[in-house]
Amino acid sequence: MNILRASSRVLLGLVFIFSGFTKIIDPVGVGLIISEYFKILGFTSIPQLCQFAGIVLSAVELLLGICLLSGIKMKVSSTVAMIFISMFLVITLLLAIFNPIHDCGCFGEAVKLTNWQTFFKNIVLFICAFIVFKQRDKFIPIAPNHWEWILAAIYGLSVMIISIYCLRHLPFVDFTEYKQGADLREKIFLQTSAADQPVFETVLIYKKGKTIKEFTVENIPDSTWTFIDSRSKQINAKIEPESGAFAISDRNGDYLTDSLISLKGALFVTSIPLLDDLSAKKTDQIKKRDKYLKSSGVRHIILCGSSFGSIDSVFSNTNGYQTYYTDYKTLITLNRSNGGMIYIFDGQIAAKWSFRDADRQNIEEILKEDPELISANRVIKEHVTIEVAVAVLLLLIVIMRMTLRLTYKHNENSDGNIKEL
Repeated sequence: MNILRASSRVLLGLVFIFSGFTKIIDPVGVGLIISEYFKILGFTSIPQLCQFAGIVLSAVELLLGICLLSGIKMKVSSTVAMIFISMFLVITLLLAIFNPIHDCGCFGEAVKLTNWQTFFKNIVLFICAFIVFKQRDKFIPIAPNHWEWILAAIYGLSVMIISIYCLRHLPFVDFTEYKQGADLREKIFLQTSAADQPVFETVLIYKKGKTIKEFTVENIPDSTWTFIDSRSKQINAKIEPESGAFAISDRNGDYLTDSLISLKGALFVTSIPLLDDLSAKKTDQIKKRDKYLKSSGVRHIILCGSSFGSIDSVFSNTNGYQTYYTDYKTLITLNRSNGGMIYIFDGQIAAKWSFRDADRQNIEEILKEDPELISANRVIKEHVTIEVAVAVLLLLIVIMRMTLRLTYKHNENSDGNIKEL
């Protein structure tokens, strides 16, 4: 039973750590997950509220995993874990049956599972949580009661610092579809099936007296008509892209995605999912960014998730700003920072910066570097950062647990329960 109890604790702790960590490093992304659940329940999702709820949930998951793995406050930890898993089991069963969303977001953007896969995963975790909960009085404390609370508080503070840092900058690792190194042209091709492609036909315009009429190439009029002009006309229904699909439209509603992404050379994009949340100071900074980039001889466009009425009140085209519309979900996937900047070269994402970091970059030096090398170096840096962070966290847990177990003395009551000395 000791082996089963210990293995259940370790498995449960590792899963909670992985689940919490993948979400806590992407606080904006976990806010999107929470907003999906709000919509299912029929509530209007408020981005700030969803983000706050997501951060709290992720922080509790990560802290719970650390406590379980290290053995801190096992009675409390096992009880909270049992409550969490029981709730998740019911929720994922409902998701699997009714399928209102395709991914529960248990592991953020890092790992995608179907609803049934998530449910079966939670059955295994429920068994582990039940064993740990039933055996909670058998776990040996690793430190005096007050020290365990202090250790839990320290870990909790560390978790919040990580989350705040990623919120102010960008996630340590970008698991999104539009991560650095992604080829947008390939993504667009995969998102759009052949049936979705617009179909055009050539229209010939003729005039006879005061009558002007359009004809097809198969139905050319007689010589009494005078040819005026020809143009291409879309004959199938206009396809509206799904939310989250990479689509850029102008103020006339025409989609310019292909033409913009097909541009050769450097293209800098400022992503503004929530225009109303930009302060006057931040707006002025983006205007200075636009001026600086254009003076450097590079293209710069601004993508917003607001109506053109709102956009023009801030970034009017008459002042030379190239502004386009993209839906909120796409923008927040493209860059988690409101007002962040993306460097695209030949349709491939080379680099991303948060609003706070974008204007600190030396554009002249960036343009001298190989874009593929830039994206490769940033991806390698992400992987090294996450590997080191996870290794340090697990190593600290192991060292702390071993040290405290060797230095802290305890005994058992006659009923087999643990008692501190």
